Amino acid sequence: MALLLKHEWPGNVRELENVIERAVVLAEMEILQAEHFPYNLGTKSDDGDSAFLPEGFSLKRAQKVLEKKMITRALIESGGNRTKAAKLLEISHPSLLSKIKEYEIVA
Repeated sequence: MALLLKHEWPGNVRELENVIERAVVLAEMEILQAEHFPYNLGTKSDDGDSAFLPEGFSLKRAQKVLEKKMITRALIESGGNRTKAAKLLEISHPSLLSKIKEYEIVA
């Protein structure tokens, strides 16, 4: 909560909504922790470019975080239709199913 209060929110409610939605998607538990939010939240230079980036420098971890987020967004956009989500993501249906299982995405 302190992190959220410390941020200036130049995008107002819409920016706050997006940050909380992202944190909920990344969280694997019911309580949101600081690690679920962008690492630079609360700083004046937050321009949103790093909103998807996890802490550290691991490209593998960053790819997994981004893939999980994009798959979740595509499933929401497609109303849960996995075939449509696969088309939005420009990947095969079997590949999508494999990633849903790998990232334990509840669709």
